[in-house]
Amino acid sequence: MSHHVLHVYQHGAILGKDRGFITSKADGQPERRLPLDDIRAVVIAARGVTLTSNFLSALMEKDAIVLHCDERYQPVGWTAPLARVIDLQTFQHQTSRPRKLNEKIWHELMRGKTLNQTRVLSHKKIKSPHLDLALQRDDFDEGNCARRYWQLFFPAIGWSASRRDKKEDTAPNKMLNYGYAVLSALCHRSLIVHGLLPQMGVHHMARYRSDSLVYDLMEPFRPAVDLMLAEFMIEPDVSMKAWSKKVGNDLRERRVKHDFFTLKLMDAIDASANSMARAYERLDAGEFWIPELPDIAAA
Repeated sequence: MSHHVLHVYQHGAILGKDRGFITSKADGQPERRLPLDDIRAVVIAARGVTLTSNFLSALMEKDAIVLHCDERYQPVGWTAPLARVIDLQTFQHQTSRPRKLNEKIWHELMRGKTLNQTRVLSHKKIKSPHLDLALQRDDFDEGNCARRYWQLFFPAIGWSASRRDKKEDTAPNKMLNYGYAVLSALCHRSLIVHGLLPQMGVHHMARYRSDSLVYDLMEPFRPAVDLMLAEFMIEPDVSMKAWSKKVGNDLRERRVKHDFFTLKLMDAIDASANSMARAYERLDAGEFWIPELPDIAAA
């Protein structure tokens, strides 16, 4: 089965359901159909789109998620299935907030994020002694690592900025914000599917309009979006529409190694959330799995 992130660009489109298919109708356009079972997420990136109740309920029943964007392609919210508990013991362990287990899981998240950041830089033939030393010592200062990483990343993609400021209205920041939002929607979906409470994080604190565990889980996946942007910035068309297509295609087509086989990136998100649920069930951080981006030096 090939799961898709479906982007809707047609203004005024009507999204519905016909038997086992999602349908899209728009003035002057032939009806488009996609098997419901193939859809992992839908990104609404157009104005005046109508979502029928059949469309929404069918997606929620299939554990898909809908991400809503404004006129500038910036995500503003999502529609997700109801949270559910698959394993009561897993849920109870998570909500009891086992401090040592959460610390170990967070450490693994930071190790995975830092390693994947070095892999992104290696694709641009750049090394970071600071990140390499953090990995060697297995000791991660999140703020310091991030600062050193962005100082190298932005110039490598041809941008003069040396830091990441998500509020800054520049093309790279807007593109990163968009990519991270699609990533967070998929993380949110996977956590719900595997019975975890998205609002209760291992490190990020719960706050208004925040799903802490979503932001925890997506940390080691963020460099995958950075890598997409590094590849994208050398393309002839660097519009937001082209970027949104790049994000959707890469989440479906880019693969990471998992034991003796490979997984699509969006399936790796699911596998990581599932392994987190097992870690809470067995109170063992060793159950937690984080994907690693390919190392071009070893290729």
